[in-house]
Amino acid sequence: MKFSHNDVLQAVMKTVIDGLIIIDQNGIILAFNDSASRIFGYKSSEVLNKNVKILMPDPYHSEHDQYLSNHLKTGIKKVIGKGREIIARRKSGEQFPMELGVNGMELDGEKFFVGTIRDISERKLAEKDIKDHAERSQAIMNTVLDGLIIIDHLGIIQEFNPSASRIFGYTREEVLGNNVKILMPEPYRSEHDTYLSNYESTGEKKVIGMGREILACRKSGEVFPMELGVNKLETFKETLYVGTIRDITTKKEAEKSIEQFIKNLETSNQELDQFAYIASHDLKEPLRGIANNAQFLQEDYAALIEEGGNRRINRINFLCRRMERLVDELLYYSRLGRQALAIQECNIKDLVTDVIETVIEPDSQDIHIKLEDDLPTIYCDKPRTRELFRNLIVNAIKYNNKPQKNIHIGYKSIKNPNDEETYQAFYIEDNGIGIDKRFHSDIFKIFKRLNEESEITKGSGVGLTFVKKIVEKHNGEIWLDSRIDEGTIFYFTLKSKNQEFKEGV
Repeated sequence: MKFSHNDVLQAVMKTVIDGLIIIDQNGIILAFNDSASRIFGYKSSEVLNKNVKILMPDPYHSEHDQYLSNHLKTGIKKVIGKGREIIARRKSGEQFPMELGVNGMELDGEKFFVGTIRDISERKLAEKDIKDHAERSQAIMNTVLDGLIIIDHLGIIQEFNPSASRIFGYTREEVLGNNVKILMPEPYRSEHDTYLSNYESTGEKKVIGMGREILACRKSGEVFPMELGVNKLETFKETLYVGTIRDITTKKEAEKSIEQFIKNLETSNQELDQFAYIASHDLKEPLRGIANNAQFLQEDYAALIEEGGNRRINRINFLCRRMERLVDELLYYSRLGRQALAIQECNIKDLVTDVIETVIEPDSQDIHIKLEDDLPTIYCDKPRTRELFRNLIVNAIKYNNKPQKNIHIGYKSIKNPNDEETYQAFYIEDNGIGIDKRFHSDIFKIFKRLNEESEITKGSGVGLTFVKKIVEKHNGEIWLDSRIDEGTIFYFTLKSKNQEFKEGV
């Protein structure tokens, strides 16, 4: 079977994937294949015998006829015989990028031009996505606070972000193309290439996929500590390694300062222990001497001392006892902060009952204590917790001028006004003199007494300080609600690392 040239041409026009358009020397479309129809949205019947510039937006639309005329006159080629990217226009008016290749041919003395068209919209979108992704990646590289270094499988630096420049003192241009070991002191510098080679051949990891602290070297030669994390990055071209670097010089200096502070603190604690010994023996000795001599004066010179003198000697004895008690309480407070808790299971109801029996006389008629049944069993330091409840119960009795002193002890869910959190808290409520809101933050300060003159508020000013310290040692919170002449409620929580509460009572 013989095929004519026209049959072959028609078969090619129909089967070729790219759009094919043939125009004459005036730009009139003579052929328009199916792929061109798919690309432009025109049927061939809609464009045949029309100027090809209907497929072009401005400025190509306006310039096309002039360009074709100039080529025919001068033979100068701008597109013919070459390929280039231009913007075309579909029937819908949508503009799109395409690759255009044009070749000229001559038949029977007439010139024709064959255009090969490829719609590259999807490729351009993909290129834009790649470009956008690269720009985003570069933006991240440029703005991230940590140093980022990318090397290839030979250790050659491919990327070096601004933070890495700031850390090492090199510009990006100074290090690109160099082996990353220029950033390392010995022995890391000598070992690096061997390590990378071993990993490439065996897959054995020492740094990759992990973080560790190593020493690095700045451009100035200064060696400094850094945190290094390395991850492997497989691309379609090659294997890369991304290193994340954080200069931890300041962190290490802070750690050294903390270590030194701890050593100094241990020394201070030892000195405080020595002070405790001195205070408990040497400071008390002159106090006892003063008190003893005052007593001797009263006994040996009773006939010579008037009533006013006796009052003053009694005052001396009282102040000596008070000073001795303050020394004891100060020592107790200092030890309270340093000694570890002895955590054990404790039934709070039993503990509080025991405290009440030791504080209140059995035949006392003016004190009524209501103890709720739902007090929990918890884990705590039993002696300290007993001291906590004892101080609060004694205060509830001492600072109460009512003929009937009522105290209510229980356990409930309550919101702490200091942090707006809700806690399961113990509470001790009284109907005593109350505490002015102005002094709520002061009552836990050591030796702080709110009313120096009132007989009813006499005390050393350390009881509530002990209470707060014991609560804090148990990782708890303490706060109060009080109204003058109506009474006070102390709330507190107790926690331990073992277990906060045991189910049941």
